[in-house]
Amino acid sequence: MKRRPLPLEELKDDVAVTRNANFNKLWSAQILSQIAQNLLNFALIIRVFQLAQNTRFANISVALLILSFGIPSIFFSAAAGVYVDHWNKKIVLVVANFLRAVLVLGYLVFEHNLVLVLLLSFLISSTTQFFTPAEASSIPTLVSPKQLLRANSLFVFTLYASFIVGYSASAPVIDVIGPAGPYVVTAVMFALAGVLVSLLPSLHVKTSTGSTPFAKMVRYTLHEIMRNWRLIRADHNLSFPITQLTITQASLGVILALAPALSLATLRSPIQNNAQYLVIPAGLGMVLGVSFIGQLVKRWSKIRLIAAGLIIAAVALTLLGLSINLHLIWRGSGAVLGTIIGLMVAATVLALGFMNALVSAASQTILQENTTEHTRGKVFGALGMMINIAATLPILFAGLLADLTSVNTVITGLGCLLLIFAASQYYMLQRQGKLA
Repeated sequence: MKRRPLPLEELKDDVAVTRNANFNKLWSAQILSQIAQNLLNFALIIRVFQLAQNTRFANISVALLILSFGIPSIFFSAAAGVYVDHWNKKIVLVVANFLRAVLVLGYLVFEHNLVLVLLLSFLISSTTQFFTPAEASSIPTLVSPKQLLRANSLFVFTLYASFIVGYSASAPVIDVIGPAGPYVVTAVMFALAGVLVSLLPSLHVKTSTGSTPFAKMVRYTLHEIMRNWRLIRADHNLSFPITQLTITQASLGVILALAPALSLATLRSPIQNNAQYLVIPAGLGMVLGVSFIGQLVKRWSKIRLIAAGLIIAAVALTLLGLSINLHLIWRGSGAVLGTIIGLMVAATVLALGFMNALVSAASQTILQENTTEHTRGKVFGALGMMINIAATLPILFAGLLADLTSVNTVITGLGCLLLIFAASQYYMLQRQGKLA
């Protein structure tokens, strides 16, 4: 029987991760780049919704913005994963951060033109497709296998903590610096992240066959992608976590696309005024989820946490959609009603964030545990591609349907569909004995 680590040994592993200088450089760069990305995303959501608010296409316009960040993954992420496995990941991380810093400054010129905003967002996201698999596949190279779950927990922790900081800071940055503020601040943060990753050691995986010429890589990229898809489909340890990440991230994309309209419908004011009910609880829930996952995996398997977490997230999403109807069924004082609805929304969003973090951290750890240094870039590239293929139609459809009907109808419907899927999946996994 495998000996379970003592609490003191686990604590030593946790401390060792935070004392790893190279991990700290990558982690600090992630903090900067994630805060920058979230600050930029929220500023753009506010700006695009303002540009289209007086038209019938406000929700679909925000949906198109979300897709401008997601669609590049469909075209580039799987191929980027192939290349990242052959390139020095350090160089990829450095170039991607500095290039994004330059591209962000383009919003200073084009922020009043919706088409050009979408195009620039597409270019920034295209660059990110190389950054993401390089960053994710670098973590196991810099830490020991015992530290992998903790390292991933820290990365997901800061991923969601940066959500709180970035989204909450966007409106104040605009108020203090002006409309150009978010673009200048994010450019500086991307540049600083580039400096930090430039201090990492070489992250190039040496292969027995030597380096592959770029022209040859281009010729066999499609072959590699198809081979990787077959690998993922055939291995449940890869297909299961990828499916969970795809579903949760696609749902998150729909919520982001509808967030401005949701704020107006539920809280009766613009989203930039409701950080205390929407942004902070979501981020806090994510942070708490990552903080507790280390304790939870001692009692339940990662698969059980993922399956149960998805069910709870679906229930919370359904309740979020239904909470809008409180305006219709209770006619008390406007101030009292607003406070009650705000607290209900905050509690529901907190639960959504908590479960999203559990699913994401556990799924990503399963993926990393079941891939090698030579395949991680490909798998994480395929993951990004799959997420955005699955999210494209739901985000477009949700935005269009919300413009034609109402945002609560769309969110409630999404929650119900997710609940049906999550419950059936839990039942299937239980019958197969995979929840032990």
